[in-house]
Amino acid sequence: MRLPFLRALRTRLLPCLILSVLFVPAKSTLCASASEALPEAAPLAQGQDNGLHNTVLPLLEKQPSGKVVMVLDGDTLRLADRRTIRLACIDAPDRSFSSPMYYANQELREDNFQPAKGSVHIEQRSYRGMEYRYASEAYEELKKKALKEPVQLAAPKREKDPHGRLVADVILKDGTSLSSYLVANGLAYVVINPAYPKEYTDALVALQNKAIEKKCGFWDMLFSLDAARQPYIGNKATSLFYSSHDIRGQQIKPRLRVYFGTLMDAFMAGFAPASARDFWPPAK
Repeated sequence: MRLPFLRALRTRLLPCLILSVLFVPAKSTLCASASEALPEAAPLAQGQDNGLHNTVLPLLEKQPSGKVVMVLDGDTLRLADRRTIRLACIDAPDRSFSSPMYYANQELREDNFQPAKGSVHIEQRSYRGMEYRYASEAYEELKKKALKEPVQLAAPKREKDPHGRLVADVILKDGTSLSSYLVANGLAYVVINPAYPKEYTDALVALQNKAIEKKCGFWDMLFSLDAARQPYIGNKATSLFYSSHDIRGQQIKPRLRVYFGTLMDAFMAGFAPASARDFWPPAK
């Protein structure tokens, strides 16, 4: 009596099992979405409707919203009202441009400086316009995610960088923080900005460490370099690190100096490179 029942059961279940195997969703090429990278963070200002809550990072004060009409780089956007936005607390690999980009913050962007006429540092000219590896990937992903999208800016205050670009996190309508999205997927690294709450930057560093552990994006490439096994010197006051042959590292006051045995140690401690050209390879 059991045999017909078992045959019927097999006849009905077998096609279902085959279909379930054939239609398993494909795994995303990205390591994580911003919303699933960390559990929801507690707001910085409980009970007040003066900030923007997103699913990963603590509250930041709302700034004027806009619509993205252009993506310039892996960390830079332009809005319809002509404001240019530099994504807060991150740095993506640089793209090449037809003309060099100049930065007044020598600590963070010394490799983009044009030497003064007669300067002994003429060798820096060779780095102008160089495109770093993974610059195109960061740029294309940001463009796919944000171009033509309405966005809400979020920042503790209205702050501009030396180029007049507004520094802010940019939040999509689904609540995704672009700064956290790029970090979570290994397309940008964290650069501590003291104007931002510690809770915010700590959350970004936690995202970065998860991306490192999963070897997302450029992390696998970076840590396979010979430079990844060299020591680095960090400055506790700026959260920047230097290669052992950079004289600026030797000039850090002893009480502010911290030593890292490898490149991974420096990044996982939340420090950012003072000069990425020391180790970052050019695009192929």
